[in-house]
Amino acid sequence: MASIIRIKRSAGTQTPASLNWGELAYVTGIGSYGGINQYKDRIFVGDDGTNVLPVGGYYYTSMMEHSPGAIAGVTNTRNADGGFVAVLDSSRKVDQWNVDNLRLDVNTISSTNSNGDIILDPNGTGQVNIPDNTYLSFGDSKNVQIRYDQAVDSRLEVEGSPIYFANSTDSSSSTTGSVTFEGGVGVKRSLFVGANFTVTSETLLGDVRIKNNVISTRSGSGNVLYLDPYPDSLDNAGKVVIKGDLQIDGTTTAVNSTSVTVNEPIIRVGEVTSVRTVTQAALSGVSTVRLDSIVGINTGDAVSGNGSLPVAATVTAYNISEKIITISGALSSGISTSSQLTITHQYDTNTDRGIAFDYYSSATAKVGFFGYIDTTSNVNSYAPATAWTYIPDAAIANSTVTGLRGYLDVKGIYYQIGDYNTNGVVYFDGSGLQTSTNNPASPEISSKQILTALTEVNLSFSTSVSVTAGDIIKQDTSNAYGIVKTTVTSTTIALIGVEGTFTNTYNISKNSVSLSKIPSATSTIYTNKPSWTSTLDGGTF
Repeated sequence: MASIIRIKRSAGTQTPASLNWGELAYVTGIGSYGGINQYKDRIFVGDDGTNVLPVGGYYYTSMMEHSPGAIAGVTNTRNADGGFVAVLDSSRKVDQWNVDNLRLDVNTISSTNSNGDIILDPNGTGQVNIPDNTYLSFGDSKNVQIRYDQAVDSRLEVEGSPIYFANSTDSSSSTTGSVTFEGGVGVKRSLFVGANFTVTSETLLGDVRIKNNVISTRSGSGNVLYLDPYPDSLDNAGKVVIKGDLQIDGTTTAVNSTSVTVNEPIIRVGEVTSVRTVTQAALSGVSTVRLDSIVGINTGDAVSGNGSLPVAATVTAYNISEKIITISGALSSGISTSSQLTITHQYDTNTDRGIAFDYYSSATAKVGFFGYIDTTSNVNSYAPATAWTYIPDAAIANSTVTGLRGYLDVKGIYYQIGDYNTNGVVYFDGSGLQTSTNNPASPEISSKQILTALTEVNLSFSTSVSVTAGDIIKQDTSNAYGIVKTTVTSTTIALIGVEGTFTNTYNISKNSVSLSKIPSATSTIYTNKPSWTSTLDGGTF
């Protein structure tokens, strides 16, 4: 019995030229893939066609001499090319998998080439898909997460740290820019825009709407719009600066500041033109227009400001409840909503013009007025219409002012040239108008009244004194004297035409008869008051 069975063995690196059916052969040496070592360390068998087929050898088995599932750290020192076979473990796993420049290790897919990209590229119309409610995270600590929330809101959600879009492409339309949105954008917190902010249709920010060139409140959000330059306070701090002209079309303007500065040297009130806004589109051929307000509009007022209006259009009628005006003639074309028309008020409303001011006097609220009076309805006044006046306690209703005229504190008053005579005396006519007498250089001859200056003094006594109007009262020593103004029996008597100075030291006499009474007190009512008189007093002696 043979103890050694041998098969054909090579003397070089080539395979046998042919093998019989079932005949085995072995090529010795350290094998590799390709090159001169392509067939070394392999076993071959011949088939029924005497073809030489590789069926094994240490070249192949050395590739599997490692633990199942092990890839990382495995080496093959037998073969010249160092290759080895991946052997799955019982869980059908290996501990590392490399494909070209990609490595799958534990839960990490990485690139093995320096600075190599990782590309997810599905074939054709295929998609890279993240399942519902699954987060796609960024950052070592999962700083930013993205997921499609299908369970609750059916929307894509971005959570975590702030998001920064580094693309600096500017926007010139709704489809350009570093980020564009086909649908609406909801902003739950503050919105800051560092450059231009353009809206092509309509923007809603809380209770505020921005549409075209109009900023307004939203429907149902009230009728008050605040411009507050000091954030989150709604107080009087900060400043709103308006570059350009400011037009206020409302019916009431309140300024609550404590000081107002205007560079314009002339302030105009009672302007006869106003701007009104069309609130409903007016069609071509009609003669009615709905406005935001018709307060102050009257028939005969001129309407302009739009090419669709008839030439020299005027208001022929108006409806207060509907805020509609009827104009003379028909519109040549339509007038769109938000268009503005200029109203020139040509109707004489007979209303007053001026400045009214509120103040308190002894805890009583009052209204003062200083300005132009267009009517003659004021009490205790015969002043004609178109008079300029001051009323300290005024009543104002429908732009008409009534009340007693007040005092003016001035250093002097000038009459216009031709309305006075040099060195003449001012007097009042029957309507209360001040006017001038003739020039004293050309006096009138008269036997009646003359203008004199009188002083009035009250004398008080400890007991009653009986006097008659016209009595002459004189004081001893001081030689002061005067005429009794009114017949009375009283402790106080009034003297007019007083000369000298009465005191409470000396006795007085009546018509040269001593009363044996000394005044307890004296008081001067007026001094040198101009008065007319028909009595000439030659004086006393």
